[in-house]
Amino acid sequence: MKTKFKLNILTKLIIGFGVIIISFLISYAYIYKMLENNKKLTKTVNEVVVPSMSTLNKLSSSVFESKHLLKNWVLFEKKSNTPKKLRLLKINQKNYIETKYELKQLSKDWSQEEIQTLNQIFSLADSWFSQQKDIMKRLNSPSKYESEDYQEKFVTIVQEGGPLMDLADNIKIQIDNMYSAKKDILLDYNIKMENSLKTFTNSIVFSGIILIVMVLLIAFLFINSMLSPLNNIRKIVLSMSKGKLPENKIPISTDEIGQMGQALNNLIIGLKEKSNFAQEIESGKYKGDFKISGKDDILGNSLLAMRNSLAEATKHESIRHKENEERSWITQGISEFNEIVREHNGTQEEFGLIAINKLTRYINAQVGGLYIISHEEEGTVLELIAFYAYDRHKFFEQRILPGQNLVGQCYLEKDTIFLTDIPKAYIKISSGLGKEDAKSILIVPLIVNEKIYGIIELASLNIFEAYQIEFIEKVSEVFASTISTIQTNMQTSGLLEELQEKTEVFEMKEKENLELIDNLNLKVKKLTDEILKLHNKE
Repeated sequence: MKTKFKLNILTKLIIGFGVIIISFLISYAYIYKMLENNKKLTKTVNEVVVPSMSTLNKLSSSVFESKHLLKNWVLFEKKSNTPKKLRLLKINQKNYIETKYELKQLSKDWSQEEIQTLNQIFSLADSWFSQQKDIMKRLNSPSKYESEDYQEKFVTIVQEGGPLMDLADNIKIQIDNMYSAKKDILLDYNIKMENSLKTFTNSIVFSGIILIVMVLLIAFLFINSMLSPLNNIRKIVLSMSKGKLPENKIPISTDEIGQMGQALNNLIIGLKEKSNFAQEIESGKYKGDFKISGKDDILGNSLLAMRNSLAEATKHESIRHKENEERSWITQGISEFNEIVREHNGTQEEFGLIAINKLTRYINAQVGGLYIISHEEEGTVLELIAFYAYDRHKFFEQRILPGQNLVGQCYLEKDTIFLTDIPKAYIKISSGLGKEDAKSILIVPLIVNEKIYGIIELASLNIFEAYQIEFIEKVSEVFASTISTIQTNMQTSGLLEELQEKTEVFEMKEKENLELIDNLNLKVKKLTDEILKLHNKE
């Protein structure tokens, strides 16, 4: 039996796209080569040929101008310093040197024959400008024009037909010949670039036509090999999208489309079985929304019966999930604040700033303040040591007496105050859109071992949730314990400093007493010596 060889869809796609990609790469390589060639020609023209022609023209102009300036200055002006002589000096000392340097740089890309010709021109030009310089050097005073050899040494040389003028004409002719040769090269490059552009345009058009034909041919082959079976599957899928399961199985083949048909047959059988199974698991944990596709949707009608019984279970599951998230949020927050306590417990101000900043951000509030109980001579005062608002730290003096506003009332009651009906004048929260009234205020006392150490006040544009209030009350215990520890450390540190000061005073007095005893001993010794002297005299 003869087996018919068939390619799967992936292989067909790989072959089809492979042919297109290879054709594209070949076209791209050919076009890229032409572009590089054209780019090279353009670069040579713009950076070598045209600048070379321009610089040769400058050299020719310098020689021509210097020739006429020298002749007019020597034959007619007969003065040491004239505008023409100064211009001649500039050409000799600057223009020619710069032009020569430019040509040497450009000639690096010339042919060897052109370089030899240019060197010959430079040799003649050097001689020309050297003789000019010599004449200007020798003819440097009015007396030189009256000398007997003026006619022989200067006039004869610079007259038309003279050796120096012939040298200038010879230089100019050679420069003009080289300029003409460069002009021919430029014309040849322009013709090459024009031909290259035409070839490039034709190549693009031809490559585009070939690629379009190949794409159309491959598309036709794919459509012919896959459209008919796919159309059959499409009809079945459309029927199933309306909730109707087909009675007959889909014919299958050996490629991927045949595999899809087999999978679809299995799906149809499975859907019929799942319809009965769904009724059995009606009281299970399945949750989700489902819409029937039509009156013939058997599975849809069965799943709708399950949805009502699962709705209540889903609701309870959502509540449990939310409670778990809230407990996790509280646990994580307390852990983070314990970390703050370990890292920032040096002073009340340092701890208060870090703690109120973190707390206000963590509960997504907008304003937060931390008050510390201060016992002074005039009585107890609640002193604001840290304040946070909209990502900025603000420090300012604020002292509240017990019973004064909500913070003072919280101190007296030693219990949490939570308000959502807030007077408009109580607090304003600034934002990018202006100032808004706070929606809720939470004031919590900092109590540990039945002793109050301070007050936390928070304001938000949102209503504080119950779990957030619970969290803040737990954190307040951490705050109170930390502040208690800091205050104890401060008292201990103060006592140690006082003891140290008293010890230093005692040591100083002891030192003074020792010095006094030494002085007394010295005086007694002197007195004893005097008594002994008197006794010896007697």
